[in-house]
Amino acid sequence: MRTLYRIVVGIVRQGDQLLLVKNQADGAESIWSLPGGVIEAGETLADALKREMAEETGLSVETFQLAYVTENFIEQFDAHSLVTYFECTARGELLPNDPDREVVACQWVPIEQLGDYLLNRDVLGPLRDHLREASRSYYVFEKMTW
Repeated sequence: MRTLYRIVVGIVRQGDQLLLVKNQADGAESIWSLPGGVIEAGETLADALKREMAEETGLSVETFQLAYVTENFIEQFDAHSLVTYFECTARGELLPNDPDREVVACQWVPIEQLGDYLLNRDVLGPLRDHLREASRSYYVFEKMTW
């Protein structure tokens, strides 16, 4: 039986840029992603979003609205994830305070350069759809590779 991970992600815009975080865990190669993470037991989506954004970026979420949901089956980790993406406004200074020590940087990236940072097509595709306002609300990726 695959392990189920419930994940929340924030999409934060600043003009024509999006906020990305650079993650590195256990000496693995670092990867860029949108800020977010695993929902803790007993935590609501809203609470998890606010906590993850504060930890990974130092920003406080002011408003948020559901953008879309992805469901992923990641065979290499024997994992099943449900990822809820929210469009957010946030304030504060970029200053990560990640207790997991996985976030090594965060920065604003021009939308047209997202493909240079977000290398996973199953993450980039739905995000690009959303940014073009052509998104569906739900995506399933049966064999996602991470």
